[in-house]
Amino acid sequence: MKTIKRLMELAVGLFFKVLFLIEGEPKISPQLQTTIDLYKGEGFGETFALIRAWDAPYEPVEKLIGKSASVIDLGSGDGLLGNYLAIGSAKRKVFGIELNSDRAKIANKGIKNARFTKGNILEAKIPAVDAVTLVHVLHHLPSRHDQEILLARISKSLKKGKDLIILEIDTQPFLKYVFTWLTDAITVPILFEGRAFSTDFYYRKSHQWKQLLTNLGFSVSIKPIHKGMPFSHVLIHAKKK
Repeated sequence: MKTIKRLMELAVGLFFKVLFLIEGEPKISPQLQTTIDLYKGEGFGETFALIRAWDAPYEPVEKLIGKSASVIDLGSGDGLLGNYLAIGSAKRKVFGIELNSDRAKIANKGIKNARFTKGNILEAKIPAVDAVTLVHVLHHLPSRHDQEILLARISKSLKKGKDLIILEIDTQPFLKYVFTWLTDAITVPILFEGRAFSTDFYYRKSHQWKQLLTNLGFSVSIKPIHKGMPFSHVLIHAKKK
């Protein structure tokens, strides 16, 4: 499996090098570049940080979070978003929870106002904070029922006017959806789960996310945010009523 993982890392790295050669290097803000630089010298980790900074719309997420907000990033992975938010304002307090212990360890880069720990977000206590972020996490939970349970727990923890910010996958545009499905079925299991293939992920259509969150007491806005990107991303901003 280690050999397959290494081959996948090389393949992904080569693919994006060719893509950036054709399309031009990603336009990265100074704040985001500073965050990416935290991962220099980490082999594929450095490459993945650049890829994720390019394809995940972190900047629109950051604009939704106050400069002095307390933030919990559930399923924080390698900590790229959490560190980015912390670097954006020293007054922010960012806490991340990640199931994979190796990734949680990688995430801790010594940023004073960001801390990451190993934990299961389906079991961990969710404190009262100003904002909760879920970036490419919900569809990787064990079931749709677990999605509903987690969102209900978040709703109970958030006070009126506080924010839940979600990056998720929509089923449209179709070709981008297919590319995303293949990535989650093949690339993600090999790189992060020690498996060669998996279809254990659960997408919902945008209107289904909106209905679910509305029923949980949120006002919801959803914005397609996949222009110029290969994945069918949507940005969901839910505010507790």
